[in-house]
Amino acid sequence: MKATHLDAEQRYSNLRKLTVNAAQKKLNKVSEYSEITLSCIDGKALKMAKWWESSPDRQVDWDWIDGYSAFKFRYPKRFELAIWHRGQLVSLSMGRPTYYGTSMRLDFIEANPDVKGIRVFPATLFTMITYAELLGAREIRVINPINSEVKNYYESFGLKYFAKGDYLFMRL
Repeated sequence: MKATHLDAEQRYSNLRKLTVNAAQKKLNKVSEYSEITLSCIDGKALKMAKWWESSPDRQVDWDWIDGYSAFKFRYPKRFELAIWHRGQLVSLSMGRPTYYGTSMRLDFIEANPDVKGIRVFPATLFTMITYAELLGAREIRVINPINSEVKNYYESFGLKYFAKGDYLFMRL
């Protein structure tokens, strides 16, 4: 890894941690999220996500360990988030700025298939918006919704669907 890449990784890692801490303080004031803990993705989160692979309720086949490793190396400015509830991993998500940095993409989001009743998307969206604004992005994008039900759910948060690119967006 080149020194410039390592420098970028460290610099943006600090910004991600600041973002997660700021979002944590804000979200814990909302009763629905008073028992969640936000963090960046780490080895513990990836190890716990490995268990999701054996769930019959899982709807995606994303390999978080290998996928995260490749994504992390390629995108030092990435957005990443692990959401925990009472010590149990309930969601992982990753995204990245677009090429010119005007938008922040949410490329991957998955909730623990065996945990029901915790709405992870609002917390993810709030944290992502916080990070996007810190980086100067003017738009949020949720890339390739898995089906129309999920697309409609995202639209309920004010995101608009752009069929040509198969993503939803929100101007900041």
